[in-house]
Amino acid sequence: MDADRWLNGQERALAEGTWLDPSRSAILLADWAETWLPTRSDLRPTSRARLESVVRLHVVPAFGDRRLASIGNAEVRAWVGRMVDSGMSAASVRKAVFALRGMLDAAVADRRLSVNPATSVPLPTEKATEQRFLSSEEAFTLAEAVPTEYRALVLLGAFAGLRWGELAGLRRSRVDVLRSRVTVAETATQVSGKVAFGEPKTARSRRVVPVARSVMREVEAHLAEHVDPGPDALLFTAAQGGPLWRMTFWRQVWEPALRRAGLEGLRVHDLRHSFVSIMVAAGANPKEVSTWAGHSSVAFTLDRYGHLYDDHSDDVADRLDLLLSARRGAPAEVRSLG
Repeated sequence: MDADRWLNGQERALAEGTWLDPSRSAILLADWAETWLPTRSDLRPTSRARLESVVRLHVVPAFGDRRLASIGNAEVRAWVGRMVDSGMSAASVRKAVFALRGMLDAAVADRRLSVNPATSVPLPTEKATEQRFLSSEEAFTLAEAVPTEYRALVLLGAFAGLRWGELAGLRRSRVDVLRSRVTVAETATQVSGKVAFGEPKTARSRRVVPVARSVMREVEAHLAEHVDPGPDALLFTAAQGGPLWRMTFWRQVWEPALRRAGLEGLRVHDLRHSFVSIMVAAGANPKEVSTWAGHSSVAFTLDRYGHLYDDHSDDVADRLDLLLSARRGAPAEVRSLG
């Protein structure tokens, strides 16, 4: 009777087109990972390198010797619990689970699995990191503390909002001194011990940013003194020439400058936060800030930086009171105010 039920189920699955060949789900996860990773052509080089690292360090050690069909949801949940108990950060745990989930999604699409056991798994919540903003005075103080060949880098980070990769990939031809504009059209990334140049992070990251003329004068002086004459010359290079390396810059330039300026703990990316703060203080609206910063959307800008804009709740409440008073037959002078 059980055999008949099984056979009927198999025949029904065949008729419905949902039947899966059991031999295809017998592949080991480690072997499937080697097949799957090269297909992620949608990723930027840095993202692919990060994914490969997560798979190698966390996913394969946990499930690499298991057949795809043998991995269950309860085991994935237990794995998440072990990572959390070991003290791994929430962000790292989430990246590991997302890597496994993506890998098994591909197995479902390839008709190796009927369901993905890594879905519906509770994940730890990432704690929001406190943003740090420099005032314009502090930004100039930091610019004074770095070697002169990197002064313009600090200023473009704080007053043009360029990301590290955008600063490291910025070329002479992208700086329009007369119009006081900088075009972000290329970014530098470090992958497998090399610096590669490519398209910006997203389509919105490719942008033209207006720069204060006082800052552009600093950039113009930098171009004259520290940048080769060719249009493709990088604005900022390593001390011995060639592209900037982030960790080398951090160790040799950034940290000593922070100590001199009394700004210990500041990240290079905090210059970008400072840019948004300074633009808001200068009266830029959310659409302008979103465009110039290269954010994914205005909604992202407001979600991340909305607290920087003035809260007009009290004004709104007062206007509502006037409106309600007018509707209830308040004196004419009150109604006129409404």
